[in-house]
Amino acid sequence: MPLTISDDHKDQLSLLLTQDIPVIHEFCRLAGLFLQQEVNPRVFSSAANKLGVQPSQVEEAIQALVFLLNQSARTSVSQEEFKTLAVSLGFSTDAADVLTNAYLENDLQLKEYLKRMGVQVPLYQNLEWRFDILVGSRALHHIAEPLVTLQLSLDKASSEGNCDTNSESPMTKSDNRVEKLLLQTDPNNLLHMTAVLEEALQESRTHHSRRVHRHLK
Repeated sequence: MPLTISDDHKDQLSLLLTQDIPVIHEFCRLAGLFLQQEVNPRVFSSAANKLGVQPSQVEEAIQALVFLLNQSARTSVSQEEFKTLAVSLGFSTDAADVLTNAYLENDLQLKEYLKRMGVQVPLYQNLEWRFDILVGSRALHHIAEPLVTLQLSLDKASSEGNCDTNSESPMTKSDNRVEKLLLQTDPNNLLHMTAVLEEALQESRTHHSRRVHRHLK
């Protein structure tokens, strides 16, 4: 997937085009801290004083650099492709090498940042079920109405990666991290839902779905 950079981001990156290699190194370091949400706003003022520009220009340049790294990681840009892109944006060969090294060195941080900024979905934790059958009532003495009751437990803190086993009763609420859904259906609807889910699972294994998933990582 080709990577395109908007004119606004190019303008924000223009501050770096005329800087020496040590300054490029420092901006890459700050971009790495920005990915980890560890940049103190006072850093922008300090860097701006050294460069003789406004703090907002420094912040925008770092954000534009982070955007460049993120978009490259999102679209799985290779090392050579990233360097070529950096040169096409106006960076010197040496500066492009520094940016490329930053892209490679921050691979893990970029993946974690994309996870935080992406769509968060709960993860499956547990499923409990009960089968009931109504065999009679005051109006009808001989009936057979089966029902399946399901309790689905979902871990809302999936990004933390720590799904603890919950020992509470199926009909009691858990802590705020675990969401419990109570569902009830008859066997025919359950079979239909199973067929739909199996069809979705098969679709997720197709080449097109794997390609989409790869670009969303």
